[in-house]
Amino acid sequence: MEFLPGLPIQRLSFTLDEARTAGVDYSRLRRTDLSIPSRSVRERRGSDVPLLDRAAVLTSLSPRTACSHTTAAALWGLFLPPWLDPAAPIHLSRPMELTAPRRRGVRGHRVPLTPRDVVPVNGAFVTAPAWTWTDLAGMLRLADLVAAGDCLLRRDDAPARPGTIGVPDPLSSLGEIADVVGRRRGSRGIRRAREALELLRPGVDSAPETRLRLLILEAGLPEPEVNQWILDPYGRRLSRPDLQYRRQRIALEYEGEHHLLSAVQWNRDIERDDRLRELGWVVLRFSKHHLLPADVPASMGKIRRALAAAEARGPSGMPFGV
Repeated sequence: MEFLPGLPIQRLSFTLDEARTAGVDYSRLRRTDLSIPSRSVRERRGSDVPLLDRAAVLTSLSPRTACSHTTAAALWGLFLPPWLDPAAPIHLSRPMELTAPRRRGVRGHRVPLTPRDVVPVNGAFVTAPAWTWTDLAGMLRLADLVAAGDCLLRRDDAPARPGTIGVPDPLSSLGEIADVVGRRRGSRGIRRAREALELLRPGVDSAPETRLRLLILEAGLPEPEVNQWILDPYGRRLSRPDLQYRRQRIALEYEGEHHLLSAVQWNRDIERDDRLRELGWVVLRFSKHHLLPADVPASMGKIRRALAAAEARGPSGMPFGV
């Protein structure tokens, strides 16, 4: 159904120029069913306007302007902490030689953008994934920044990201991220970006998996492998744990809420773990509660004890000396 008859771009957010070009009378644009979120912009009052629609409108109003920072991160579907609201304010960036965008509901930035750092998406301009990640370095703590960076490196068969830009994974490569970090010397948060870059790992499915891996490193434990296949004796793919210690035959699985709410997924998880145990693997499962600060010591203790027991068993699975 058309929102405004004759409007060629059927969005809930649009510019006055678009409406006038389509022949919409100015009196129609002054009715109370339309709100004015920013100058030269109209939106349908009370509507849940998609962030990408707002991005398309705002980047069209100023030359060489792109959505950036948390706004771009949300559009790409990067892992972000829940306390961040990517829609308030909307972040817009322009090259250094231009003035920063200034309008209501917008936080403007001047950054050393080049054409390769901006991607056109459905009428909007958005900073490229690797550039977006370096923008986040000045806003996020290290663990959250690593989680967002891991999201850039997800495997091509990973579960769908929550963003509205439907491009396949991975969104970037370690080389591309390192290139942007190298070009942004002196930018806010760039030291944190360099530190986080060393902690990024391809293949992570979710932010809690990143959090679990970082907690393991903080506890002084060996770093586990990320999302690697375990094969059965015939070379068939058996399981791909979130994290694993292959030599010690220990699999670490983070169970999100969808695992608990879906009976099908729950049964698959049980069968998966049973197959691993039949091959002599130890399976340790974690939920969000195990990653709470008060529960972290116990969670790390569980991993530490499993590693110690595996070393005591030795490669044959029997205690040394037996």
